[in-house]
Amino acid sequence: MKAVYNSMFLALLFFMAGSFQVFSQGTNYFSENRFADYPIISLKENFFGNPVYFIEGEKIKASEVRAYMEIMPGDANKFGQVNSRTVAGNALYFGGLGVGLGGLGYLFSNLDNVPNNTRVLSNFLILTIGGGVISGIGTNMKRQGVREINGLLENHNYLIRQEEILGPYLKMDVRQNFLGEKIDIYEGPNLLNKQRLNQIKRDFPELQSYLQSAERAQNWSVALDIVSLVSNLVFISYVAFPEFQSSAPSNLIIPLFVVDLGVGISSSVIRRNARNRTRLALQQFNFRD
Repeated sequence: MKAVYNSMFLALLFFMAGSFQVFSQGTNYFSENRFADYPIISLKENFFGNPVYFIEGEKIKASEVRAYMEIMPGDANKFGQVNSRTVAGNALYFGGLGVGLGGLGYLFSNLDNVPNNTRVLSNFLILTIGGGVISGIGTNMKRQGVREINGLLENHNYLIRQEEILGPYLKMDVRQNFLGEKIDIYEGPNLLNKQRLNQIKRDFPELQSYLQSAERAQNWSVALDIVSLVSNLVFISYVAFPEFQSSAPSNLIIPLFVVDLGVGISSSVIRRNARNRTRLALQQFNFRD
């Protein structure tokens, strides 16, 4: 009987030793090598403002991003919802663009009737404004979606690399103003004013070098936004007010529309470039060696 008890006692000791070893390995994994194999995910907006994801320069799918984010299930679910909303916004944007282009085709096909038929101008204006509204809704959905996705990725990258960060962890956000948009930089949850940002640049000179091209793009963006606003006002005044049309030949309608569209597209491209460069600059700063 004593031999049986001894055997049971030895078995219990082996079991406890094995369990302790497994527990120790698990504890070491979570405390010392937490998320060591998870890569940093980068975000870039393509020509149409849609989010594109990269790991070490290699493009990945949104489903792969969500899989990496499953370490925080709530963030993964939110990413899936926001990504779907962004895709829907893209569809609305192109739908509105199609309506606007249809209005331009309608105007071109009835150009000979413009001087004597205000209905042509009215229909063109309705189609143009309607398409603009639809595109604007889609653009706003995409813009908001990219903002939320950007924040989720910033939090994810911080979570997996927080022990390697050598200085303040900087984030970015975008807000709309009268002349387009402004890029704000945050230190954690705190919005940096110009004085505090300049102080960080003095403390970390590499940040200034990273941000140079991004800041130039932002300055160009503001300049083009001013030109775009003036172009919009001139075009709307020409179409909406007959007395303005009487002082200029009617064949200026299409050139004005083309100029207005071209300036708007150029402004959008520069703004997107500024956002992409700012994201890259902050990521280089946050995770520098």
